[in-house]
Parts: sequence; C-alpha cells; structure tokens
Amino acid sequence: MADEQLDYPVARTVDAQDTVAGHSFPDPYRWLEDDGEESEAWQQAQNSLTDAFVEDWPHLAALRASVDRCVADGTGSANWMVEPAPRFAGGRWFRLDRGPGPDYPDRAVLVVSDLPDGPGRVLYDPNADGTRQISWFVPSPDGRIAALGVCEGGSELAEIWLLDTETGERLPDRIPQPTMGPTVVPQWLPDSSGFFYTAGDLTSEAFAFRAYFHAVGGEPASEPEPVDVVHAPTVQVSADGKRAVVTAVWPLPEYVCELPQRTWRPFVRGLDSSVAGVIDGDRYVAVTNHGAPRGRIVAIPFDAAVPADPATWTELVPESGRVLSHLRLVGDRLVVTGSVDAEARAWVFDRDGRELEEIPLPGRGALPLEVLPTAGLAPDGHPDEFVFLFSTPVSSPGLYRYRLGSPQVETLCPPRVRLAGATVSLRWAESQDGTRVPYHLVLPDGADGTLPTLITAYGGGRVSWPAQFPGPVAAFVEAGGALVISHQRGGSDLGSDWADAGRVKNKQNSYDDLYAIAEHLVASGVTSPDQLAVTGWSNGGVMAATAFTQRPELWAAVVAQCPVADLIGCHRHPYGRFAVTAEFGDLADPEDIARLALMSPYQLVRPDVAYPALYVHAGGADVACPPGPTRKFIARTQAAAGAVAPILLRVWENVGHGTATSRSEGVAHTTHWLAFLMKRFGMVPRADN
Repeated sequence: MADEQLDYPVARTVDAQDTVAGHSFPDPYRWLEDDGEESEAWQQAQNSLTDAFVEDWPHLAALRASVDRCVADGTGSANWMVEPAPRFAGGRWFRLDRGPGPDYPDRAVLVVSDLPDGPGRVLYDPNADGTRQISWFVPSPDGRIAALGVCEGGSELAEIWLLDTETGERLPDRIPQPTMGPTVVPQWLPDSSGFFYTAGDLTSEAFAFRAYFHAVGGEPASEPEPVDVVHAPTVQVSADGKRAVVTAVWPLPEYVCELPQRTWRPFVRGLDSSVAGVIDGDRYVAVTNHGAPRGRIVAIPFDAAVPADPATWTELVPESGRVLSHLRLVGDRLVVTGSVDAEARAWVFDRDGRELEEIPLPGRGALPLEVLPTAGLAPDGHPDEFVFLFSTPVSSPGLYRYRLGSPQVETLCPPRVRLAGATVSLRWAESQDGTRVPYHLVLPDGADGTLPTLITAYGGGRVSWPAQFPGPVAAFVEAGGALVISHQRGGSDLGSDWADAGRVKNKQNSYDDLYAIAEHLVASGVTSPDQLAVTGWSNGGVMAATAFTQRPELWAAVVAQCPVADLIGCHRHPYGRFAVTAEFGDLADPEDIARLALMSPYQLVRPDVAYPALYVHAGGADVACPPGPTRKFIARTQAAAGAVAPILLRVWENVGHGTATSRSEGVAHTTHWLAFLMKRFGMVPRADN
C-alpha cells in the first residue's frame, strides 16, 4: 500500500552525550527518558497519532473479535502467556479459570474444585476489585490456605495475599515486600505452617530480589534469609520437610539448610552451569548442562564434602541427542521433560536413572509452561500424576493427565481453539556462519503463492521459544497470513550451547539466524520482501528493533513489543544494568560497549536510510523496560529523512511488562498492533472475509 504522510509530533533535540566505559555517543533526545510534563505531552500526542492511524481501518472490530476468540487461555498480551495448570492440595484442585464460553471474565478467577477441570467454587474474583490481577497462586499442602500474588494497576509487582479456602476471606497476614511473578512463586512447608517467598529489594541500586520466610499468623519478615543469592532466588522444600534449597534464577542450588532450624550452608556454588532439579531424600537430583549441553541427569549428595565439584556427582542419565530441560518427582518416578528438534517430549525414569517409558504427548508441539529455565523448580499438578498443559502451533493449550504406566494420555480439557485446515512444518535455514537454524512454519488453509508472513521470535535469556499455539497472533493466520516460530540461537531450544552461541559476545549470531530465516522464507517462495514482518516481546522486542535498524531492507514492517531500545543508556536503570549485562555485555567493558553500539537500536538509527514501517508499544508502568528509551528511539527514527513509512508509538497507561494485564487490555493491545500490520499488508480478518 502507499505510504501515508504522517504529521509526527515534534521532538526537540539537546546537546547531550552518553559516555560509558570511555565511549561517547550523541544522545539528542535524552530529555524523553524522563517522565516529565513535556515528555508526557509528547507521548500523548504520539498515542493519538497511532490510534488515529489504526482506528480508521474498517476491519478493526472484526479483527478484535478474531483476536478475542484466539486468546482462548491467557491474557492476550503475548503469545506464550497462558494460565498455570491446576494444582492439587488437600484432596482438592485449585485453578485459575476464565470460563468455558465466549464471555470470558476479564481477569481469571481462583477456583477450588473436586476435579481439575470440573465445576467449582470461586475463592477470589479480581473482576470485582477494579484493576487487580492474580499473578500466581499456591495452595498450602493441606488445602486450607491459598497464597496468591495480587497485582494492581498493571504492574507486575504483586502483594502476597492469604485466603481461607473455606470462607474465601483474606487472612490478616500482611507481607510488605512485593513479589514479581509469575516466574517465581512461594514454596510451602509440608505442614502448611509457613512458606518461603521471593520479593524485591526496591531500595537497592541493583535489581535485587531476595528470599524471605513467612510464618502463617506471624509478623512479617523484616530481613531476608541469610543467603547470598539476589537474582530472583527460588526456595525449594523437600516433601518430607527436612530440607530446603535456594536456587538462583539461572538454576544453581547454591545453599541448603536443615529444617526447621533454617541454618543455611553453601551447596553447589561457583559453577558456570545450570543445575535444576528436586530434593530426593539425602540427595539433589537434577538436570545439568555441565559437560552436557543437551542435558544429563545427576545426583548430588547433600553430605558431599565438596558438592560443587562435578567429579563427586553420580550420573544417572547421560547426555544424548534429546534436550533434557526439567525434572519432577511424580510418585516414586522421575518425569523429565525436554525436546527433540524444538518439539516437546517427556520421559519417565526410575530413581536410579533407568528409562521406563516415553509419555505419549498429544501431538507435535510444546508444554507452554516449560519455557523458563526455572519452570520445574516449583511443585505443580498432582503428586502422583503428571497433569500438564500442551499445545501445538495450530491448537490452543489443552489440559491432560498421564498416570504413570498407562498406555495413553487422558484429555481433561480439550483445546478451545483450533486453526482449521492450517498446516505446520519444521524447516531449516542456514545462518551466516553455516549453522543450520530450525523454524516452524504455519500455513493457513488454502495457502497459495507468496503470503503475508510474520516471524515471531525471542532468541535470548536461555529461554526457549517452543512450537506452541500463538494465542492472539493466530488471528493473523486466520486472515490468510503465514506464521513463523523461530528457534534461533540465544534461546535454549536446542540446548545450552545453542543458547550461549547467541548471547553476550555471540549475540550477533542470534540476529544473523533471524535474518537467515527471513531470507530462506523469501528464497523458498513462502513470501516476498514487501510481505514480510517480524515481531518480538521483551528480549524479542529488542531483537525486532535491532532487526529494523541492522537489516531494514529485509522487512515490510516491524513490531517491537516492550523493548529495551537503548542498550547503552541502560546503565542508568537498575533492571537495565542487570538484564543487559546478563544477555548482551558488560556495561563497564570498553570492548563490550563498542560491540553493543552495533546492535543498540537507538544508536543504530541513521538519517538517510529507507526504513520499513514500524510499530512499537510499551507499558507506562513497566519496571523492566520503561517507556523512556523507547520514546527516544521513536523520536530519532521519525526525524530520519529516509523514514517514509509510518513510524508509530503506543504507550499503554497502567500497564506493565504484560504479565499482569487483564484479558480485555491484552486483546486491545494485540488487536492494535495486528491492525497496523494487516492494514499494511492489505489483509482482511476472517469475520470480514
């Protein structure tokens, strides 16, 4: 379509330099980082421009209806976000529920039921409490108390509430420290007398989260547990109540204690490896990548003289061609989940490491709650059954149960959405250095010729981007577009070496993999350069903005969701310092700063480049990726003489990083950016076809 001439709000420039580790960079829009009246007025003008651009598209209502239907489960803010699986406690099931029909509650309600999928009683309904949202929930082992993280105003910072599960009344306990979920949830003692939790130290200059303990009915903790783990520690508690282990966010069981004394001592510390598992009596049984990038299973005795020495570990399951990711104790067996060629698999072993069976998963897809490296650390489901969510790129998450030794998986709740007639294939592209990179391609029913195509990707943080249902983005496929799920380096899709090959000093590999997939799609006739788009969220938002500036000729349109758009300027923000150092490079290292400047979107904008269409959105309450740096990036790009295609910004007020967003807000946000994309490609939603 012809480019519209847009009248962008004017952004003044200032004579400012950003000097980091001896390198200095012009920062003409520094003032837009601050949340003052002038930047707020400029942001509101940008919002108005973007809304006008999107809302004059005649198919907006039909697209919203399609997005709303495709969300099925989750908030609608990001395609990987689904409600957690039901949890069993005290002979009952607890779950978050949005209802079975089209009129879903805006925010999921906490329900207790005799069956994981059956009718139940509502314990807490955040829809009656304004802007509140349940971030996570964990029932006590006796089922009498439910701990839940309650967010307000769109922020991911949650207050811990305790509910009496018989009356639904909130207990008088008040816990002042905020948690940040749903990646880290509390762990109860087996007698239900208290729990460990992870909470933010908001007084720290660092982005610090520490472990605390709360005794039910007692005073709130004034000090964290005495362990030197600040990066979102998870405390695991043994089923017999004898031990607890503290594990860092990049899994490593750094401390252990005997209960109830809570006297901590070092356990596995100082290793540059992942060790993620469960307490099994007198040993810690875990999946590790130490000496095994695709994972092996080891047992580490708690009484080992030097538990951090891998030579003292007992190998139960050696590394093989499959990727092992997470491990759980179910009954007296080890259930291990992982993947082969970025498609989920699950196996059952005895406690000596002998493989007993492979669980017959219902298709080629993903376990959507297994994305994060710490996913398997918290007990979930049922102690004697494997209850899990599973989806494919063309079917939304269903709830399933596998009883160990059974010949089949039982469907408890079937997928609510299926993309009728759509097909999925696993394909491979060759990156710049010769590495073969997998991706899944979803083609709509009746696909013929080149199609509008959207690549979705994450590519970082050791986080896999599995072959799962795309949630609200499925509306793009329903409208006749092709969808790509990229498994580029930086994520752990093919193992930890695959992740490390696309992080820190190797970060450019992750972007080169994306470009190889884009070129392969064009070369194989799936799409053409004037029909190709890319999107990503959070780390994937950085990826999308970097792709926009590094390889603008590849794309017709780019959508960057909640990005960090100025990697250099992150030295001014606590979370930015934490995240950028972990994923991109050391902000105090001159060589790393020079390398970061070659992939930082704000620094890469050039005045005379013909850029593709761009849509960036951010949350006004986002503590991880605040909107200030994104405002700078948009201002600089709009001022570029070569920026003829629309360059649009939308900052959503009272919205954080997306994980505490209500369903209606998430649907609105996704509808907005998909409308931008589909308007660009001349697409028509299914309801208007």
